[in-house]
Amino acid sequence: MTHTGQCHCGKLKASFETQRTPQELGVRTCQCVFCRRHGAVNISDPKGLTTIDCAEADVNRYVFALRTAEFLTCKTCGVYIAAVMGEGDRIVSTLNIAGLRMEAFFNVDEAPMDYGQEATEERIGRRYAKWTPTKFTNAALAASNFGPH
Repeated sequence: MTHTGQCHCGKLKASFETQRTPQELGVRTCQCVFCRRHGAVNISDPKGLTTIDCAEADVNRYVFALRTAEFLTCKTCGVYIAAVMGEGDRIVSTLNIAGLRMEAFFNVDEAPMDYGQEATEERIGRRYAKWTPTKFTNAALAASNFGPH
């Protein structure tokens, strides 16, 4: 099953391929200040595939706190679509279904998550284990290092 979405203005797009239903996957609401301010509701599937389609000039790549991932927002409309980590053939992400308007997930109960006590290596390990393998259609972004920085 493939789910697609885009930011408000349509310049950042994502597709999410999974064999699991929205209810099986569940959705998470990270309790960090960044995610709460953006109203983020996230999904990931380590057995799935995310494809992010955007021009490098249209995306802000924001890094904060432990500097273990980059948070992608649209330069035009400001919508946060994904957190991305890794480089080369080992890029993973979690998608913000609220920002992307992936409506198939809107009726799934949200699980609040607090990762504030994680050590850096613990956070990196969790993300590689639980986030979705990710590719970019833009060659410059595909060749990027998305952290840890």
